Amino acid sequence: MSPRPTARLAPVASLALGLGLALAPAAARAAAPQTPPDSAASRIVTTYLTPVELAREAKGLEDMGAYRLATYQLRKLREVAKPDADLDLELALDLARTGQLDSARVILYGSRLSAALDDSCPPARRHPYAWNRDELWTNGRYDGWPWYIARARAEVDGRLGRWRDARVAADRALAERPLSGQDWLVLALCSAHAGEAASAEIQARMAVALDPMLPEAQYLEGLFAWRAGGRAEALAQFDAALVLDSLYEPAVRARQRLRFFPGAAADSAPPDFLTGPRAAALLTSPAMPKIESFQQVDRQPAILSRMKVPIADSLELLVKPVRLVLPVLVDERGRPVLVDLPWFAPEDLPPPFVSQLLGSLPGWRFSPALANGRPVASWAAVSITTGQP
Repeated sequence: MSPRPTARLAPVASLALGLGLALAPAAARAAAPQTPPDSAASRIVTTYLTPVELAREAKGLEDMGAYRLATYQLRKLREVAKPDADLDLELALDLARTGQLDSARVILYGSRLSAALDDSCPPARRHPYAWNRDELWTNGRYDGWPWYIARARAEVDGRLGRWRDARVAADRALAERPLSGQDWLVLALCSAHAGEAASAEIQARMAVALDPMLPEAQYLEGLFAWRAGGRAEALAQFDAALVLDSLYEPAVRARQRLRFFPGAAADSAPPDFLTGPRAAALLTSPAMPKIESFQQVDRQPAILSRMKVPIADSLELLVKPVRLVLPVLVDERGRPVLVDLPWFAPEDLPPPFVSQLLGSLPGWRFSPALANGRPVASWAAVSITTGQP
């Protein structure tokens, strides 16, 4: 199929329309000197965008957070490019980011992405999409990680209130990233809303153990302690959540109710997986910056001080020599607020090591990224070498 032509108004006509000026009436135009037929003011210039150009434009719009405009370009691209699961997934994500959840769900559960979800996916592909992800949208095959599809399904189904479907998808996503505290948290919330309280409590405990940086996980574990009558334990969990994020409103509210109304019933499970700056890690949230997007900054975030990770000798012997490059989201004040743990097999990184490593990060300090002279949230790459040589 040939690319559709895109009509572009000549500069004079475009300027008039942009300023809201009415064109002169027919009689006035007839009396005016006639413009030569081949002048720029009288021509309609027709240009064709190739699939590669459409993909590049869509990615640029995504990098700016203009997700609605990106969906228009991606729809055009789908009309002229080979069928491609990476392209379908990207369109579904942008539709969800603009609130078009039902349309996103149709694509996520379509035959192409359902087949891609069963892709065996060698370890070399188990990583986030890169900044040049647009190059994967036009080659007619799936180059991504099935985790993306499962996690996107869980997020969309959760926002639609389809919690049983969300729980199935979250379980599939966790199978792809068993060391991810974020994915344990997503599964815990889906299980809680699906009426599987016993499983949700275990999953919330795993989320806290693997990623102590998540206030949402600390809060959820506190809710289960509250329901079980563990008032002191619940208060400790709420306090831990507020140490991580003093503005995390569910923990503020729960702590006040538990302190001043000891007999009050526990709150229900929250509907949101991640909130505040951490929402940037959700595939279907418009919150930025996205880990796969190009962010133009004047200065990258840099480590000012780091805490030594207290690893027991016995545990050090179990950790294989690996080099970790941790993507860390650093906020405007230079505080690490989230870690996106890369894929590793559980036998390569023991869960207790992951817990101690991520638990040390809140004590690190960074200089924030600068854009136009102002501090902005940005992702930093922290390199860590583990194990005995």
